[in-house]
Amino acid sequence: MDNPNCSTEHRKGQHLTSEERHDIEVHLKDGWSKYKIAKHLGRPFNTIKNEIARGTVALYHGKVHRYKADAGQQRYNENRRSSTRTYRCLETAAFLKYVVKQFREENWSLDACFGRALLSGEFRRQEMVCTKTLYNYVDLGLLPIKNIDLLEKELDRIYVA
Repeated sequence: MDNPNCSTEHRKGQHLTSEERHDIEVHLKDGWSKYKIAKHLGRPFNTIKNEIARGTVALYHGKVHRYKADAGQQRYNENRRSSTRTYRCLETAAFLKYVVKQFREENWSLDACFGRALLSGEFRRQEMVCTKTLYNYVDLGLLPIKNIDLLEKELDRIYVA
């Protein structure tokens, strides 16, 4: 049995394109409902409703409100600029130096460095990053430790291969 409403082209979580925003603008001018536009574009109703709310601007001294695709795209770009991942390397620099020192001089694992610093009270929790973040920093090259230096990761690589 075929499902006529099923579309394999759209993936969940995908952002609206500029062309889709212009389609929304044109169809709203033609008097289409939000639901009809959502069906036409193969998007969830809430996505279209939220996009229209984001891209609606006041015209004629605030007397008329209309959706403008360019305003929606501009708002989308502003939101994307502020949605980048931030790393706490600068705020936790003292802790990261401690981890590198203990790793190199005492041959501690990253997990042991974190646990010891937490138990000893040498650093407050706000001045530290978790063990998973330490491993992510190693993967990204933000710490002067290489993956090959990490015994557990090396053992995982050997056993998997």
